[in-house]
Amino acid sequence: MTTDAQRDAPGAAEETPQPRGRVRYPRTWQVTKIVTTSMLTLFVISLLAFFATNLKSPEDVARAALGRETAEPALVAYAEERGLYDPFPIRYAVWLGDFVTGDMGTSLTTQRPVADDVLPRLRNTLILAIASLVIALPVSIGLGVFMARRAGSRTDMSLLVGTVILASLPEFIIGVALILVFGVWLGWLPVDSTGLQFGNAMAKVGAFILPVMTLVLAMLPHISRISRASATEALGAPYVAAAQLRGLGSMRVTWDHAMRNAAPPLVNAVALNVVYLLGGVIVVEQLFALPGIGQLYIASIGAGDYPAVLSITMILGIMFIGVSVVADILVTVFNPRLRAG
Repeated sequence: MTTDAQRDAPGAAEETPQPRGRVRYPRTWQVTKIVTTSMLTLFVISLLAFFATNLKSPEDVARAALGRETAEPALVAYAEERGLYDPFPIRYAVWLGDFVTGDMGTSLTTQRPVADDVLPRLRNTLILAIASLVIALPVSIGLGVFMARRAGSRTDMSLLVGTVILASLPEFIIGVALILVFGVWLGWLPVDSTGLQFGNAMAKVGAFILPVMTLVLAMLPHISRISRASATEALGAPYVAAAQLRGLGSMRVTWDHAMRNAAPPLVNAVALNVVYLLGGVIVVEQLFALPGIGQLYIASIGAGDYPAVLSITMILGIMFIGVSVVADILVTVFNPRLRAG
């Protein structure tokens, strides 16, 4: 027999009879479905991106690479050499095969392999994004739990109003404010990230501080409010009251009982903010002149460098889809009812 205490225990999964003919998917099948869907999504992204970047005529593409004053025979020869007159499916298949094997093509602007321009900047972007996440996640979740444990108090309301105000500010406003305070008025930090290219090791570290602070402050209000809502709901659940009556410590009740059950919506919120973060990176890189993939993306669009635009679009798509896959798998792990299809 199952006692009431056992049924109320956190994480206890209630067995329900399965309809005849229905078999629950094992975890490996669930992950396979997630990965398959993600690959199909990437295929659609690649198809749309290739179509959007190949709307120009072959002569216009050749003229962008060779210059406006180039003679017509030279334009035709350039287009024929690169297969620009081939049917769309053939050109797409050739490009996709090259991209999968690491060949991103040749930049129309620099006449260098696109990979040589993109990969070093991608490293800077990843450092910026990962550093921002590593700082923002524990701070935001801790702040949300702090507010939830004081729900309705003056402290909670003050912090809630503060996060609402901060959430209303776009990244460039936050960045400009940080530049004025720490770069201009106090003079503690560099106002741009040129130290990444020309400075020593300390200058390279300093070049990331203000951009990371900007992204952390941009993410903090969103994640902390989701954390507060999830933690408030979990802390009011019967199993938390039962755990408190059994004499468990407040920290164990909060983190082992309440937050474990509050994890699924929090994971989804974090995933959405990571996607938001990848978009914010582009703005921050422009603001601080940080040589990352976002800055190159905007420059390539302005220059009509379609091989670079296409490659960066695919890289960003892979990052977006990767975040979604990780979030789906984590939700499956944290929520026993979602472990099977």
